[in-house]
Amino acid sequence: MFGKELDAALEEWLTFREAEGLSPSTLRSYHDHVRIFVRVLGERELTPFTFAAVFREYSQEHAVASCKTIYTSVKVFLKGIDHLDLAGSMRKPRGTIPAKRVYTDGQLRTLFAVLQDDRSPLGVRDHAIVSLLRYCGLRASEVCNLRLDDFRDREDVIQIAGTKSRYSRRVIPLVLPCSQALAVYLGRGRPKLVRGHTDHVFLTDTGRALSRNTIRLMLRRRSLEVGFALSSHRFRHTWATAHVGARTSPTAIGHLAGWSPKTLYEMMHLYAHPDADMLREAQERAFGQ
Repeated sequence: MFGKELDAALEEWLTFREAEGLSPSTLRSYHDHVRIFVRVLGERELTPFTFAAVFREYSQEHAVASCKTIYTSVKVFLKGIDHLDLAGSMRKPRGTIPAKRVYTDGQLRTLFAVLQDDRSPLGVRDHAIVSLLRYCGLRASEVCNLRLDDFRDREDVIQIAGTKSRYSRRVIPLVLPCSQALAVYLGRGRPKLVRGHTDHVFLTDTGRALSRNTIRLMLRRRSLEVGFALSSHRFRHTWATAHVGARTSPTAIGHLAGWSPKTLYEMMHLYAHPDADMLREAQERAFGQ
């Protein structure tokens, strides 16, 4: 089965499960998880080999917990349409978390040079979005949900309303490159994109609020210009890695990232790999030597 066949089968299966009384939230979860799987599958035919390949690729940018959730949803779906054999014998993802891939300094310089050269309304918008991903570590959904009021109290900070958890509600100070990109977009780009009244910060060329898919497509388009893949997840990994390298306290990183204490512990275990110099410096700071 290919992507289009899976999409059609998914809609039919969801209609059947809805008639059985499955809750709207559960239906939406199945839909979103299977659609993510189909997106990563791309134009390949689904076989036991490509089923496993999808999860190898997906795990490079996402947590093991996310891989497990999507694996379970896809297996339930394939069983529901009598094609569980396409999943092969692969077991649920587990074990060690693969190293997160981050952008190099050279890649970031190349990307921002391309963005700064595009002075169109969409160009300055893209520059501002990527700046928030790069310098603030925002999730794509948080970028989409930004409102004008989130900037008005102070120009040097951004307020994140946060819907993922109570910890995602936070205030993030803006560094100069980010505040400059935002100022250009709000002053020159956004006024040319507005259609009617809206308080969403980032808009499409038709004046509508952005969606996560819009950001994904924008990053895909920009990746063709710079020659390497772009994703909001990898920007977040790059941001977190920069803070760990700068010896930012875990508490501060957790607040800026919008992580719960449990997630913070897991993430610090993932990103922090102290070397001998870092450990020696910690000892000297603790004991005044």
